[in-house]
Amino acid sequence: MSATRARPTRRAPTVATNDASANDAGDGGRDFSTDRSLFFGPSRCAAANVQLCEDFESGSVNPAIWSYVGTHPIVDGQQAARGSKALHVTMPGNGASMIKETQTFPEPNDTYWGRIFVYFGSLPSFVSVDAGMTYAHWTFAYASGTGPTAAGQIRLSGQLQKTGANYINHFGVGTDDRVDDAGTGDWTTSDDDPSKSPAPVPTGSWACIEWLHSGATNETRFFWDAAEHPSLHTTASVHGGNTSPYVMPQFDAVAIGWQEYQVTTEPFEMVDEIAIDTARIGCVL
Repeated sequence: MSATRARPTRRAPTVATNDASANDAGDGGRDFSTDRSLFFGPSRCAAANVQLCEDFESGSVNPAIWSYVGTHPIVDGQQAARGSKALHVTMPGNGASMIKETQTFPEPNDTYWGRIFVYFGSLPSFVSVDAGMTYAHWTFAYASGTGPTAAGQIRLSGQLQKTGANYINHFGVGTDDRVDDAGTGDWTTSDDDPSKSPAPVPTGSWACIEWLHSGATNETRFFWDAAEHPSLHTTASVHGGNTSPYVMPQFDAVAIGWQEYQVTTEPFEMVDEIAIDTARIGCVL
C-alpha cells in the first residue's frame, strides 16, 4: 500500500528529556534495537500503528497525503529499504525536490517523532574548478509552522566540510530563521558523535534516521540507526545560532527529500518507510 493512517485517536505524547530511556517510556513495547539486521525486509506499514506510514509500494506518490516542494521526485525500485519501491530524488544543481505532508498536524503538545530510511548514492563533493568550492549545505527533511519565531525551517541536514586533508559530509541540524528579529539566525550544527569522532554520512547503504521536534520543551533530538547523537540535541538555550532562544514553531508540516544551497555534484537519494507519530518509532517497527 502507498500510505497508511493509524486510528483517528492519538496517544498522549511522551515528554522529551535528556534521558533517552526515560523519554522513550510508554512506547507500547516498541523495539529500539540498534541491530541493523532487524531493520530491513518487507514493508511494515500495515501493522505499524502510527499516525502516518508511507512505504511507496503503490509505485507513486499519493496526492491525497503528499504535496511537492520544488522538482517532483518519483517512485521506483532502484533501491528499497523495505518492500520493493522507494522515493527516488535527483536534483541537478541547487534547489529542492521534496514531498510534504500536513495531515498529522497539529500534534498534541506541538510534539512529534519522525523516522525515515535514507540511501545516498552520491553526495556533494569538493569541486576544485568551481572557484575552489570547499563547502556545501543540504537538507533532507524539515518541519515548518507558525508563531512569532516561525519564519524558518527546523532542519535535518548535512554539510560538506574540510576535515583534516579531506572533504567529508556530516549530518547536522539547524534552522534558517534569520529573517525573524527574535530568531537564532541561519545555522547548522554538525554531528560530533561518537566521542568527537563522527562518521561521515554513508553512501551506498541505507541509514535509519529518527528525530524529535518538541514545541512543548523547545528541543530537537537526532538518532542514527537507533543510536542518539547528543551533539545534535538542541534546546532553547543550547543551539548553534546567536544568543536568542531557539523556540519551536506551532508545527503544521513536515517535508522530506533533498535541498542543496550551493551547486556541487548531483546527488542520488532514495527515501523509504516514512513514519510520523506522537511517540518514538524506532528502526525495527
